[in-house]
Amino acid sequence: MFAIPIGTGRGDSRVPVALYACISDGSDPDAALNTLREYATAQPWTVTAALYDIGPLDRAKDQRPGLVRVLRLMEDGRVSGVVTPSAAHFAVALPLRSRASAAFIRYLQAVEGTAEVVSP
Repeated sequence: MFAIPIGTGRGDSRVPVALYACISDGSDPDAALNTLREYATAQPWTVTAALYDIGPLDRAKDQRPGLVRVLRLMEDGRVSGVVTPSAAHFAVALPLRSRASAAFIRYLQAVEGTAEVVSP
């Protein structure tokens, strides 16, 4: 797991979110996180953490410490949402998501090419 604490310095009225990606194709994790960060900071959100794992998207949640940390941030209420490239990056965690029902997930690559929100 790799975690990068981030603060945008914006006021408390902004919604705290975490960024998460699972890098399975050997691409640069910073590039993936930068894309997510650009999207998130264009919203009324504050990026409080950026996490990623290296490995296949179908790897079990227990083998993805970055994902486990994101779920913990959601459950503890430290973030109100997660921004991730697509549903595939978060799919193994969706059955566990009910413990963090107040949080939202934003997928940048929705089926129809627009950002999609999965709300509680």
